[in-house]
Amino acid sequence: MAGPGVSRRRMLGWMAAAGAAGVTGASVVGTRLATAVPAAEVVTRQEIRTLTPDQRTRFFNAVKTLHDNNAANNQYNRFVLTHYNFRSQGHGVAAFLPWHRKFLRLFEAALQRIDPTVVLPYWDWTLDSQRPERSEVLSSAYFGGNGTGSNRCVTNGAFAGWQVRYPNLHCLQRQYSGGSTIGSWYSPGMIENVLNTNRQSYDQFRRAIEGSPHASVHVNIGGDMSQMYSPNDPLDWVNHAFVDLLWAEWQARNPNLANTYNGGGAASSNILAPFGVTVASTLDTRALGYTYPRWSGSSRPA
Repeated sequence: MAGPGVSRRRMLGWMAAAGAAGVTGASVVGTRLATAVPAAEVVTRQEIRTLTPDQRTRFFNAVKTLHDNNAANNQYNRFVLTHYNFRSQGHGVAAFLPWHRKFLRLFEAALQRIDPTVVLPYWDWTLDSQRPERSEVLSSAYFGGNGTGSNRCVTNGAFAGWQVRYPNLHCLQRQYSGGSTIGSWYSPGMIENVLNTNRQSYDQFRRAIEGSPHASVHVNIGGDMSQMYSPNDPLDWVNHAFVDLLWAEWQARNPNLANTYNGGGAASSNILAPFGVTVASTLDTRALGYTYPRWSGSSRPA
């Protein structure tokens, strides 16, 4: 069932958009993304509130540099278009988690070509679950808050005044589900329950996490986050990094299932479009060059 603060109709509508036909933006598919090269060392992705001010500024600046002009073919916009044009390959299907893991790693690699010190952070939104609009992550010191005016433009934070290209040229938009408030999300205890009660198969867990826990963050923030063009909003990256962390945590708790996949074939032969890599190549985060802190319902940023 739908989670706290988001109607089942809105949540299912967001997921159904993954299978919608046609491209309402440019018809050119932006698939030529940065190639993730083997890391010299395995880094640890941190909760964004644990970054130093310098680390946070470097991360924001690298994202801005990737989006350094409003040309349709800038590298940031190619990520946005890839997410949209391959929405049916990465949403509502078994590949949801490995597809986004590869997508995130490619984005992180693109940022590291700009600033090698940058490591993609995650946003543990369970810590903000009961009053999301009060989150420091949605303050002017981080990503900014609700959109304002008739166009719901984001006017504060690191990405104030951003113009995004798809599906048409517009300001970065957010429209909170409660007007000035955001409907509640899954709490730490609720996510613990998801982790602990979906241990029969990978796809059981994938289905349990992709729906309301993941989708409610998208639809309750609203605006660009509620569309399949959600990477227009830089919040999407830190949101999905946390979803990736939860998969990694589930893998760590279920080592017998860590390398399993239910996608109509073996992980070694399932190819993730448009990346041209197997699902199997995404199953070990350390092989991709990163890891996460262990997580539990009692975890808190240091």
